[in-house]
Amino acid sequence: NLDRHANYVVTALIAGAFCLEPVARLAYGSRLPGAAGVGAAEIALGLLLVVVLLRPGWEADYFGVPAVYGYGTIGTIEQALPLDDGRYNIVVRGDVRFRIVGEVPSEPYRIARVVAEPQLTRHAEESYAQREWLADLSRQYLRYLPDQAAVPEIETAGLEALTNALIMSLNLDVAEKQRLLEVDDVIARADDVGVELQNRIESLKFLAPFRRGDPNRN
Repeated sequence: NLDRHANYVVTALIAGAFCLEPVARLAYGSRLPGAAGVGAAEIALGLLLVVVLLRPGWEADYFGVPAVYGYGTIGTIEQALPLDDGRYNIVVRGDVRFRIVGEVPSEPYRIARVVAEPQLTRHAEESYAQREWLADLSRQYLRYLPDQAAVPEIETAGLEALTNALIMSLNLDVAEKQRLLEVDDVIARADDVGVELQNRIESLKFLAPFRRGDPNRN
């Protein structure tokens, strides 16, 4: 477990949305399924992956040292599926947020000094009320989506897990996701996500009478 007030040296690897980029494959390739000497998928499970987002303009210096945002996430690899081209489809569970305080010159990987910055917590009553509000908005939103399957996790997930799951599933702009990652207070982050849900619900309510295929709505 990372101490909130301690500095840690970790390998700062850049990952794509679903496929590890070349530098990450270099670091993890020998420890993921399908690599020489590795025959079981569970070998990959539990490996830590450090994910940071490249700042706009990274294309000009992709193979150099492109600028990154100051906050990232340390996650645990839960699934890793090798592809024919040598990349991997991975599922990562976010464990803790960190702030980059400096970089250590190194090759072939970029190494950063970081400080773990877990979310600020509130009283249980505040978190519970916010979770119930966000869960209710989620249920309303799902009712307007065609052929949407039930999502039972809405009823059991805690505030932070529900908030972060919504951020991932609402198809927000990447820069907006990064902004939300940097919000220290999980209730403030949930507020922002709830406002986004409310706006989408209002739009769906307005459009509902004009849906095709239902003569009662035309």
